[in-house]
Amino acid sequence: MSRRTVLIVVAGGVAATVLTTWLVAFSSVFGVRSIEVRGVHSLSVDRVRAAADVRDGTPLVRVDTTAITQRVEKLPEVASAQVSTSFPSTVVIMVEERLPVGYVRRGARAELVDRTGQEYQTVDQPPVGLAHFVLPTGDRQRSTAAAVAAVAASLPASLRGALRSIQALDPESITLVLSGHRLVRWGTADRTGDKARLLPALLGHHAGYVDVSDPDQPFTRR
Repeated sequence: MSRRTVLIVVAGGVAATVLTTWLVAFSSVFGVRSIEVRGVHSLSVDRVRAAADVRDGTPLVRVDTTAITQRVEKLPEVASAQVSTSFPSTVVIMVEERLPVGYVRRGARAELVDRTGQEYQTVDQPPVGLAHFVLPTGDRQRSTAAAVAAVAASLPASLRGALRSIQALDPESITLVLSGHRLVRWGTADRTGDKARLLPALLGHHAGYVDVSDPDQPFTRR
């Protein structure tokens, strides 16, 4: 092969590499054409896309998925998000929405609370069957809300249907108020799974008061 031929081949390879790099990284040929949103139920796809703020035509390899994730997770209804890209032109946003396990009253309205104790959405009326959280104000409100929410999320469906409110002055003194004016002294959120498994059987004895604060030594009274 002559030197001239070698130079032509090398030059062609360099040109092809430059062209490919430009097409992929700088042109809109492999740019964003669609944003696919998955996992939403109550949250609208349009709100997620607006929060993602991805410019149409942005080269897919230059899309900052971390920044998009952070923007989407700023939506109050979003618990977490994952963002990926799919060639040739799609950004995929997987959303996990917050789900309410209770609510707190704020004047005439209600704030929905998720399983972490986070207040995330204001509504005129809470969903039917959702427990009312009665919490302290001040420094202990956040930790108490987290403990109460953990308890509410652990209850089986049969108990959630009977739950009217969960009251606590602090994370160590949680009390459940059930239909029929039944009270359950829960204590702390520790060993919540054990307490939740015990409670249906204890309530089956027509108890008006149940204490499962120590699940190894529960007691009831009518």
